[in-house]
Amino acid sequence: MIGEILAILAVITFVGSNVLFRKTEKEASPIFINFVRTAIGTITFIIASLFLGIFLLIFSLPWDLWIILFMSFLFGQVLGDTAYFYAQKTLGTTIALAISMTFPLFTFILSLIFLNRSFEIYMISSLLLIGIGITIIGNSKIKSNCSVSIKNREKSEETNNSSNFSSSTIFKGILYGLLASIGWAIGLVIIDYATNRIDSILNLQGNSSIIGNVIRFPFALSLLAIMVFREKFIYAKKIMSFTRRRSKETWLLLTIASIIGTSFGAYFYTEAARIAGANIMSLLATSSPLFALPLTYLINKEKITKFGFLGVILTILGVILILV
Repeated sequence: MIGEILAILAVITFVGSNVLFRKTEKEASPIFINFVRTAIGTITFIIASLFLGIFLLIFSLPWDLWIILFMSFLFGQVLGDTAYFYAQKTLGTTIALAISMTFPLFTFILSLIFLNRSFEIYMISSLLLIGIGITIIGNSKIKSNCSVSIKNREKSEETNNSSNFSSSTIFKGILYGLLASIGWAIGLVIIDYATNRIDSILNLQGNSSIIGNVIRFPFALSLLAIMVFREKFIYAKKIMSFTRRRSKETWLLLTIASIIGTSFGAYFYTEAARIAGANIMSLLATSSPLFALPLTYLINKEKITKFGFLGVILTILGVILILV
């Protein structure tokens, strides 16, 4: 029961922080957002480990476990989270979550390939539901963008060009959402294994997640720092909003969202994976879009069409079919 409660808290903090991150996208790129949240997470877990007197225990872990923890963050946070923020920037929080939360499907597929799990016939139904759901979401988003363009522009060639651009951008957003899903699937399976192995070696129970994050976060931070520097260098000659000086409000939102989603959320996430297992964590994570609907409307005034909501529900049902 504790594992399930932690999984729900992980979902709530993840959704809440992403809704706040959405408000910073005019001044902060997806890579920069991920860099800030990882930096705050790094500071949080190092301070927590020093306070609990367990920091030096990281050096008693075998180096192969360090590599496994590095890989979990590389796939889950560096690849998965960055791809998700790109998807959210294009599609909005609810729809981006609906697509990226298909990661249990990829977890199941990976287990078929690498763990020799037997194929189940219901997987075909799940694939169909998810495929139909994502198609409906994409079409509804394109139609919604087109209707906005028509209202704001005269019916001319410029409108047609804008529609084509919107379709291409939305398609990229969906691909980013699926990339996030794949990254999270790989990362979650690795975290499940790594945190339980830490617990078996050190017998720290709840603190094993803190130890794991002390190793994982600095590694991810160094990679993201390189990506931020590269991004700034590439766009140095272009007028990009996220290369300008950021306002105090943006920094405040980035800090608050990072504390909620990373300092607390990452702990809940890794603990839920350790106690309840990757499958339970995946099942409860599929409810994220439903938590996001009221929050995105209240905070960011994002709306979703009835057609788009149908796509969200079908996608969620497709994922649940795999896990139940």
